[in-house]
Amino acid sequence: MSDPTTPATVRDSQDPVTLQALVQDTEVSPVRLLVAPAGLHVPVSGTVIHDVEEPVPHGPGAVLLLVGIGITDPRAGDVLRRAAECEFAAVVVKRRGHDPQRLIEQARDHGIALFTADDAMPWRTVDAGVSCVLAAHGSGRTTGSAPAGGEELFALADALAAVVGGSVAIEDLEQNVVAYSKVAGVRIDSVRQWGILHRRVPDVPEQRRQYRQVLAATGAVRFPAMGEELPRAAVAIRAGALPLGTLWAIEPAEGLSGTAEAQLLDAARFAAPHLLRALNLPEAERRMRRDTLRAVLHRSGPPADEAADLLGLRPGVEFCLTAFAPATPAPASARATGEGGAGAAIPNPAVLTHVEWVLMRHCAAHRAHATVAADAGAVYVLLPATGLSAGRRFADSALAAVRRSVGDDARAVVSRPYTDLAQSAALRREVDGILRATAHQEPGRPAATTSEVRHRILLDRLGDELERDTWLRLPEIDALLAHDRAQGTDYGTTATAWLDATGDVASAAARLKVHPNTLRHRLRRIHELFRLDLDEPDVRLVAWLELRRAAPTPRPPRPEAGPARP
Repeated sequence: MSDPTTPATVRDSQDPVTLQALVQDTEVSPVRLLVAPAGLHVPVSGTVIHDVEEPVPHGPGAVLLLVGIGITDPRAGDVLRRAAECEFAAVVVKRRGHDPQRLIEQARDHGIALFTADDAMPWRTVDAGVSCVLAAHGSGRTTGSAPAGGEELFALADALAAVVGGSVAIEDLEQNVVAYSKVAGVRIDSVRQWGILHRRVPDVPEQRRQYRQVLAATGAVRFPAMGEELPRAAVAIRAGALPLGTLWAIEPAEGLSGTAEAQLLDAARFAAPHLLRALNLPEAERRMRRDTLRAVLHRSGPPADEAADLLGLRPGVEFCLTAFAPATPAPASARATGEGGAGAAIPNPAVLTHVEWVLMRHCAAHRAHATVAADAGAVYVLLPATGLSAGRRFADSALAAVRRSVGDDARAVVSRPYTDLAQSAALRREVDGILRATAHQEPGRPAATTSEVRHRILLDRLGDELERDTWLRLPEIDALLAHDRAQGTDYGTTATAWLDATGDVASAAARLKVHPNTLRHRLRRIHELFRLDLDEPDVRLVAWLELRRAAPTPRPPRPEAGPARP
């Protein structure tokens, strides 16, 4: 069995993506098929936005977005012909209210697939949507070597070489040298010089064994001197669990210090996002940001400033966290008591995964810098450079896409703006608190914010405290609720209605659909049976909080003995 961390496995594990992906993914695909004369198993590699005034480039497997002209323009048919000659997989047009039949016939004649996009959708959104569908089905991964790294990777190599005292090279999985140090006076050998000159490492069996060893390790791997090679230390560069490349440093004559080895590991973490950009791996970058966000939500992972950099958060600039949850049936215990929140059921994992994909695709089209991650019972979306108003607008638009996919019971929440990721624990508690407070809201409601449900969050927190320390609860309320469950009475509903009405007997009686004298009789019975003194303000407040926490489900009151009139 081959080593799953080897470059060959990383490169060759993906089946080709075809036009079928654009047709079957109707939830998020921004295009609709008009004709596919060669069938739907034509491989697709990406998109090209084409200006009709420019020559059609060679685009094997690409989808050409035809902008700037209508389908009745004679030039549209000419573009179809040239796109077929240049090996494009498909062309996307907009109808603009015209019948596409003539263009469909021309596409059939030229043997190229033709799709249509919604007239109101901007072409950049169409481009992002198509690209996202292809990425979701596996297209977009690199199949060749990386270009030269940006200035950041070269600067990182220089800084590390100055600390370590030996030449540093950053390589991709093809063993191409993406960046290297140019610091004078550090230790270097002929093998490194050859690699820098040719921008790749000599392909010898021993090198391949070393690369497998480095990619399989979680820390630094040390290699002794061998032939012309000086001793080396190497670490893997990863986006989450996905290997991207390796970082190599020639050791100084006195050997690598513990401090230098730790800095080697730090440099590999810092190199990951820059190497992703050099490799043009949008799916891998998305995965790295997702894993980072999950770690932040669990108060683990890299330090806050490093995580903020990976997630695209700028110091002092506001960001928001939104969360989306599909409908979940309450567990039996919660249905019986009316309680929710911490005891609520976890959504079906398949549904949650589907919601995550819907949100990823929505963000690809509308918020490219957002990070999406499913965790526990919700899908979280981190929005850089976003205040509360913009966060709510995003949440409402994304919620509409989610509801089209999983139903109107799905809900969304938005945190207050934050500027420091070190407050991630408070951020997570806030968002989860809003989700819990809206667990039983009516379907179809817009995204909720803290200010709208702060009172409910407070009640939930107080309820948690009463669950942790049951001795704090009023025994009179426990006895009252136990009596209701055993005898089928409605003393809890009665007391809650009266307390909700702030002692207004007429209003509470109208809500319960009973005569005011019947309500007065029940209140007297509550005092007689359970010794609950609702005339005492503090007792009244605590009793109301406990009854609201229990939240008994309203039902028609049972007939009860007692005078109907004084």
